Amino acid sequence: MKRMKHLMLAAAAATSLLSALVPAAAQSSEQFIAIPSYRVGPYGTNGQSYYGGYVDYLNYVNLKDNGVGGVKLSWEECETEYNNAKGVECYERMKNKNPVTRGTAINPMATGISYALIDKTAEDKVPLLMIGYGRTDAVDGSVFPYAFPLVTTYQMQVSAIVKYLAGKNNGTLAGKKIVFLYHDSAYGKEPIVALQAEASIGKFKLVEIPVAHPGNEQGAQWLRIRQENPDYVIFWGWGVMNQTALKAAQKVGFARDKIIGSWWAGSEEDTVPAGDAARGYLSATWNVAGRDVPVIADIEKVVYGAGRGNMQDKNKVGSVLYNRGVSGALAT
Repeated sequence: MKRMKHLMLAAAAATSLLSALVPAAAQSSEQFIAIPSYRVGPYGTNGQSYYGGYVDYLNYVNLKDNGVGGVKLSWEECETEYNNAKGVECYERMKNKNPVTRGTAINPMATGISYALIDKTAEDKVPLLMIGYGRTDAVDGSVFPYAFPLVTTYQMQVSAIVKYLAGKNNGTLAGKKIVFLYHDSAYGKEPIVALQAEASIGKFKLVEIPVAHPGNEQGAQWLRIRQENPDYVIFWGWGVMNQTALKAAQKVGFARDKIIGSWWAGSEEDTVPAGDAARGYLSATWNVAGRDVPVIADIEKVVYGAGRGNMQDKNKVGSVLYNRGVSGALAT
């Protein structure tokens, strides 16, 4: 997996695939890219960094290489607020911006929206990208020919987390108790079947505890966790839910080094606002962070040097979600 992370970002530095600063009306001389995004609401802070990196990379390719083979890239963002119905509306509107490219490829960065679009995109023959999220069963291309789960999936991720925890316990979790605290949505529910199978095989007790959207109320869940007294908590949060969970864990006295989060629960946006409550906390990831990554350093030079950067807070360039957005644009 580490090799895959480096390959994706290294390829981004070497290969010019995407870019542009011209939103909206796509012309025949342009490759129009539809971007269903979310920058407002309880998940907006995380989205701002991800889509900032995404748009910066597109702009970088246009500025650095004059597009792809001389064809400029254009795009338009459509605010979904991480809402399934709004995600479908954005797709239907943007796919008609250019009858040829039909948005190029759809990357909604939301498992629920991916579920809602998987049949529509197949009918329209538009690739649906699910980069580290989405439907695990879409790996079967004979059934889902236009759905592309890239890098890894939630079921793969949760199995990797279980393997990691087993490794910390002499290779076995038999007799242990694990709480799965999850966002009560398609995102949070997607890994459950794999986790249940792991519990059966590994002979550990699994306790499933959902958290209602958006996740800023978790008092009851953490009181139950204190009562259950599990050996570990596997945490599947997103947006404001993440910092809320860490603060709630601290309040009830649950050790944060016994919590391991998904890769959507381990960014600076999740941990910095939690302050001391984040100390000891771990999360999965699939991309490197930092400004010393060659393509990130070059984006700073080319895009921000020209005053064309998308991030209002330039300090977030090189952050976990910013770099993940760059890799998402590369995959598109």
